[in-house]
Amino acid sequence: MNNTKLSKLIKRALSLLIIAVLCVSCGCSSDPAQGSSNTDNSPSSVGGQSSDIGSSSDTGSSSDTGSSSNTSSTTSSNNDSKTELKESEKPFVTVASQVGNGVCVVGGYCSKNTQRIIIRGTLASSTTTIPFAGEDKYYFFAQVPYTGETTLSVTAIEKNATESQPFDIKVGYTYMKENYMYRGEYSPVFAKDGQMHFYSALLSYSLDTTNLTSRMKNAGYNNVSDIVTTAKSYGAETLFVIIPTSADIYPETVPNDYYEASGERLYECFTQIAKEQGAKVIYPIDTMLKHKNDGVGYQIYQHTDSHWSTYGAYWGTYDLFNYIAKKFPNAKPRTLKEMGFYTTEMHGGDALFSFPKQLKFEDYYGDKTTKVTQIKELTTRYELKTPTSTLKKVYKNDKCLSLTDDNAAAAKVVNPNGKGLPTALIMRDSFSKVSYDMMNDRFNTVYWGEFNNYNMPLDLVDTNKLDYVIYIYSERNLLKIMMNSAEASILNLK
Repeated sequence: MNNTKLSKLIKRALSLLIIAVLCVSCGCSSDPAQGSSNTDNSPSSVGGQSSDIGSSSDTGSSSDTGSSSNTSSTTSSNNDSKTELKESEKPFVTVASQVGNGVCVVGGYCSKNTQRIIIRGTLASSTTTIPFAGEDKYYFFAQVPYTGETTLSVTAIEKNATESQPFDIKVGYTYMKENYMYRGEYSPVFAKDGQMHFYSALLSYSLDTTNLTSRMKNAGYNNVSDIVTTAKSYGAETLFVIIPTSADIYPETVPNDYYEASGERLYECFTQIAKEQGAKVIYPIDTMLKHKNDGVGYQIYQHTDSHWSTYGAYWGTYDLFNYIAKKFPNAKPRTLKEMGFYTTEMHGGDALFSFPKQLKFEDYYGDKTTKVTQIKELTTRYELKTPTSTLKKVYKNDKCLSLTDDNAAAAKVVNPNGKGLPTALIMRDSFSKVSYDMMNDRFNTVYWGEFNNYNMPLDLVDTNKLDYVIYIYSERNLLKIMMNSAEASILNLK
């Protein structure tokens, strides 16, 4: 080997050695993929809309739910400097009252950054709840077991912050002439994550049909058969839309002493009866579950009301209109853009109305007939982008979740833009008060039965031809259809 070639080889070796030393000292990796990350922060979308509809709020909680320390903690950065965490904003309590022997309820508001509220007392069991969204603040409401006169301490914990200073409030123990937490059909049950359920909804979720008597089943067969026969006399198909309960949509919030039935549920029993009599059953749980976390304020069921929200009613009837659209293409569900959904803060609903006025949970709004509560929540409203709207409001006013009674009576509604749409007779429970307008929009003519009346309004039907007879009911009310009575109750199976 000549000197020139040897010199080149030595120089090349030295160059490679220097590069290797530099890579080691800089912490470089020979793996070209190492250190790369997926930074796709594109917003989620619903129905093709990018948006506030579709992004779920961060309600994750950390493991220190029992922490009571108000001292500032620190976190270390890469350069070993220490940053002091801020203290969470102190919550404010608006409601703290005894509602039964050994039971009180506490509610109020807190900052929008609050992840959880902790309620403690010397004689009270520690209770943790997750607040729900309002416009400028979040709200919380929780049931607290306690004994005797006690001062409750309410604190808030925000993300990346220490626990707040306590809001102390005294709850007196007084003799209760009536226990407002009795287990009635329309009694509210305080659940997890700030959710409230009606007792009947929890029973529908947790009871199987073991106690469904042969008399009840036979009545169900006979009454459903009569419905289908009447529908056929008008040339109509019978559709049953069974609305999943709040417990079905938010099972993670169900209290620990309730659980989903291991045997046949009432809706499964009813479905079998209806199918055997030639009716179509629509149970839209998959569609509703798919959209349960579509964004802050876009909940399927409201926290303080037993009914679905307007957004929940849209997805709850979505499968119905997709089915009808197979014969009547113009009846397909409107798009979210056409629906014009938006969020607004409103006073809490009927899950709080059962409490008496003297406990100061509520007051009356404006006309002195509409109840309002001191607990509010962010929920959806809508404004159809077409002139076919037949009802101008879902609620009694723009401030409260109290449902309107304007659509409770039997009525005939004609859609001025209903060309190419079907005609239907619809029987319903209170959930129809929310879905009334959006259902009228998808038919040419609707003959509505009276709310919670189980007799068809055939005297209203001025045609010999109907396309559909539709029953739209929550599972908690299916026994009423089977027994053809507003007095029949899921409690009869308890």
